[in-house]
Amino acid sequence: MKQFVKITKLLTVLSIFWIQQAAAQNNYFFPKATSLDAKIPTPEQFLGYPIGTYYTRIDQVAAYFRQLEKVSDRVHVQSIGKTYEQREQIIVTITAPSNYAKLEQIRQEHLTQVDPAKPVLSPSAPIIIHLGYGVHGNETSSTETSLLTGYYLAASNDAETQKWLSESVIFIDPALNPDGRDRAANWHNAYHSFPAVGDPVDKEHQEAWPNGRTNHYFTDLNRDWLNLVQVESRNRLAFFHQWYPNVQIDFHEQGANATYYFEPTPKSHESPIIPQFLYDFQVILAKYHAKALDDIGSLYFTKENYDNLSPIYGSTYPKFFGSVAATFEQASSRGILQESSNGPLTFAFTIRNHLATSFSTIRGAVEEKSGLFKVQKDFFKYALAQGQKNPAKGFVFGDSNDINLTQKFLGLLLQHHVEVYEVQDKLTQEGKTFEKGKSYIVPSAQPNFLIVHSIFEENALKDSIFYDNTGWSIVHAYGLKYAKLNTAFAKGATVKSLPAETGRLTGAQSAYAYLINSADYNFTKALYQLQLKKVFVKTAFKPFAVSVGSASVTSGDFGAAGSAGSNSAVGNAKSTGNSSSSKKSYLPGSLVIPVVGQSLSPDSLYAALKSVAVSANVEILPVSTGFSAEGIDLGSNNIRGLRKPEVALAFGQGVTASEAGQVWFLLNQQLNLPVSKIDLQSFARAPLNRYNVLVLPGGTYTEWDKATVDKIKNWVNEGGTLITFQTATAWAVKQGIVQEKLSETDNFARRGETPPAAPVEKTKSADSAAKSAKPVRDRLDYARQEDVEGSKRINGAIFQADLDITHPIAFGVTSRKLFINKNGPTLLLPSANKYATVAQYSAKPFINGYSSKANIGKVANSAAIIATTSGSGEVILFADDPTYRGYWLGTGRLFLNAIFFGNLLNTGYR
Repeated sequence: MKQFVKITKLLTVLSIFWIQQAAAQNNYFFPKATSLDAKIPTPEQFLGYPIGTYYTRIDQVAAYFRQLEKVSDRVHVQSIGKTYEQREQIIVTITAPSNYAKLEQIRQEHLTQVDPAKPVLSPSAPIIIHLGYGVHGNETSSTETSLLTGYYLAASNDAETQKWLSESVIFIDPALNPDGRDRAANWHNAYHSFPAVGDPVDKEHQEAWPNGRTNHYFTDLNRDWLNLVQVESRNRLAFFHQWYPNVQIDFHEQGANATYYFEPTPKSHESPIIPQFLYDFQVILAKYHAKALDDIGSLYFTKENYDNLSPIYGSTYPKFFGSVAATFEQASSRGILQESSNGPLTFAFTIRNHLATSFSTIRGAVEEKSGLFKVQKDFFKYALAQGQKNPAKGFVFGDSNDINLTQKFLGLLLQHHVEVYEVQDKLTQEGKTFEKGKSYIVPSAQPNFLIVHSIFEENALKDSIFYDNTGWSIVHAYGLKYAKLNTAFAKGATVKSLPAETGRLTGAQSAYAYLINSADYNFTKALYQLQLKKVFVKTAFKPFAVSVGSASVTSGDFGAAGSAGSNSAVGNAKSTGNSSSSKKSYLPGSLVIPVVGQSLSPDSLYAALKSVAVSANVEILPVSTGFSAEGIDLGSNNIRGLRKPEVALAFGQGVTASEAGQVWFLLNQQLNLPVSKIDLQSFARAPLNRYNVLVLPGGTYTEWDKATVDKIKNWVNEGGTLITFQTATAWAVKQGIVQEKLSETDNFARRGETPPAAPVEKTKSADSAAKSAKPVRDRLDYARQEDVEGSKRINGAIFQADLDITHPIAFGVTSRKLFINKNGPTLLLPSANKYATVAQYSAKPFINGYSSKANIGKVANSAAIIATTSGSGEVILFADDPTYRGYWLGTGRLFLNAIFFGNLLNTGYR
């Protein structure tokens, strides 16, 4: 009994303690709250610790919101998908019960904003607000803020809160990047000290590589709104397009020594195609944010830094649909406590600031909703008018020989809710032919024209102080055949969804061979799947054609994947030799699968090929003769056997995490290839002989000692294929792994300097004058420093190169015009081996984005890709990042070619 009394007293004491703690928390975070429903549990009561003293895991965040849903009729939780690490992505909807009862009606009425012909919404309609927290996983205060925001909106009975709930629908995305969030939370919780340590170099504040900023594949999700490479981005964008919020906020963190930032941004950082009235409305809302931070004594700044022009960002993409969207940036404690130039910075303080602007966003949106409705309606009117005035009346795209790349691009457009139509009749434009059924038209005259412009149009920027990618047009990145339509055109049927996949083996079992055309983006996917099934595959180094004849086709043998409704005359039936016979062409790199010499039986081979045709969505054609209609025959020495790649990838501290993640993603998601990720520190003891391909992304490899470098050199000389990106390319050259040379302007590109002029012969008098003259140095005003130095960066602009499409690295590519995203300083001289420069930048290479004239001059005529030999091995040097942000498919396919065909380059000719 005494024990029971003691326990009861202890529980009573603890209960009083937690009530006091909760009250103290509420007073800190909600100093003006007058009526909070005691039945609604605070985050502290649910989690067992005060907000700001630990980092809350994603599962705990979701569990708390689901608890709010149980106890409050204002709160509703829905799942919008899962991450690669199987964490749930949720959206929390908070509004008055009367609004939620007619939520679908509210949504449908709100979507009329997109139609310029329909009237602007009535002021009685609810305003739509989206609060997006934590797209960068280690910018951690925002997800904690979401818990407090949800709690207050569920618990507060203040008159103002009641107004907010009745006049708005509020969406909370508590963590746009759940995987990165938990990576950061686990780090900070693991190294949290008691008491907290504010020393900035303490381990709690120094996350290890790759840190929690990015998702599972190390992708910056705040650069993926337009590209939609990652599953998290696709999930959240699908939700965005259900609503088109009037106000959308992206909550971030910045350096510990900063204060608080909210928009407006500088005029020089605004998009030239977004209407000014949308940016101007930021000033109206900014007054609400300023007052909220003034009331709690927090310092802030506006109109400085931060790009606000590209639809790749979460704070800018919504602007392309009429939302008044903004970035909020809070100084980061990166732990519970950190010393800063503004004094001790606590995690709780950073959370409180984001909480204040969360409420000021809701307050401003509700108060200004009539103006916000008008802005969004005027935006879509503006966009349609701009599309109608655009010199290009539309765009046509599609490659009949590359269905998979065409469908990937079409799928991206549909995810962005762009209007797309089928090509009504065969169309020729800019010397390119677009076939009905395999090509599509995008008109400029549509309400979503600004996204159309971003995807298709070149956009040369004049300013120089952007800190991120300035060339983002997707059509260039994909390397897909397209053309501008400058005159009126006919439209076919509206495209609402992707066509069904049509990959199949288009005929009966062959006793001779099967063919796969390298023109299809998925041909390397099919190749690796075949290799996994122990199928021996060869590749053609020169083009050829086989005879096909429609007269021999049996009904139902094949569908749209076939060659224009034809089949191999010798795969399913004998050639008739009549006028209906034709030829099917195969590009260099096309795959030849002989029946003889396989470890599989002919029946098993046929079954494996049928399976791969479907899973890789490619056409596989059976043939019964090696005698080609044109070009090389199937027994030619120019058709060579392929090895199955065993790939190792440099990983860990020193490697550029984003580039390593992109390679990892591409090999996993496109090929289903299990790449081995090896930390730099492990290379000295790694058994490199188990791999035949080694990829070095950009990074710093200077910590490798001579023994490790020699180990890699020997591995290459013994037959390995080394592939390098950007700074790793420069490192390989400097280490003498290859006998190539960096451009003499490379060092100047790094520092943004102009290379010295060629020396001139001096006369004695000139030489004497030169010695007596004082050196002249540039003198510039300090305030110009950002503009002048910013202009010297090569910062993600699009450049054009000439591609040798006969080279194995370019297998499957039909155009010599190659678009490359250049975002680094590495510049290569063309190879002394006249056959080794796979791609070379043109004399006038600049296409899109921003680059100074000086940098354009440095890039011009330099080598973009060199494939050279070293002993029995090969080295493929990319001056740039071919897998850039996962959406540069045009150069990404060259990287895949390097993996599969890089070992076949050694011809002996120099």
